[in-house]
Amino acid sequence: MNTNTRLAQSISRRKIGFCLAFGLPTLLIALPLICAEHGGAPHAVAAQPVVVDRSSHGSIRHVDTHVVVRPQVVVRPEPAHTVEVRHEVVSRHDVVVHRDVEADVHRPHFWNDFVYGRRLAVLPLGFLAMQIGGVPYYYCGGIYYQPADGGYQEVYPPIGAAVPQPPDGAIEIVAGGLTYYYAGGAFYLQQPDGTYAIAPTPIGVVVPELPPGAIQVSVNGTVAYQFNGIYYEPTFVNGVTQYETFMP
Repeated sequence: MNTNTRLAQSISRRKIGFCLAFGLPTLLIALPLICAEHGGAPHAVAAQPVVVDRSSHGSIRHVDTHVVVRPQVVVRPEPAHTVEVRHEVVSRHDVVVHRDVEADVHRPHFWNDFVYGRRLAVLPLGFLAMQIGGVPYYYCGGIYYQPADGGYQEVYPPIGAAVPQPPDGAIEIVAGGLTYYYAGGAFYLQQPDGTYAIAPTPIGVVVPELPPGAIQVSVNGTVAYQFNGIYYEPTFVNGVTQYETFMP
């Protein structure tokens, strides 16, 4: 092979190498652009990973949430019910109560507690000593006492016993032109010296209540009450039971 031939082959190989060195990268760059213009896609392009934004997960964003506006419900309080109070007028009838010895209500006075023959070891405080017909008596609050074994005993009010004033709670009774003070089954009359002495029980006088400790008896088939030998018969005065003294 002559020198010219070898030189021509050498120049040809250099051109090819030069073309490959500069033409191949240019082709690789231009090929995607050409495919995009013609609607194609290169077969060698790898699938790109999908990145999901999870920064908003776990919370509600207003831009992604549909807010449903509900009509406001107004709760109206129930109207207060007016309670009608009816005052019924009951027609009352006057009832007349007839009292007797069992239902009688005594005033709370000391002499209301009298019980004939009851024994006491000592006399009440403030007692008054007196002599009546030479017999010793003791007086306190409308009740009379006499000495007894081991102490004292309650006895009926003795006629003639005089005290500075009538017992507390004595009831004024006018009979036969005289004013008596009735208490504990005794009738007191005021004396010239200002004291009040027990007088004999007037017969036919009406008293509002029985003497304390009166005993129920039957006289001529009717109910009566006896106290210190005097009898009391129930009678009605203005619709109220009272008691009239009598002797059978």
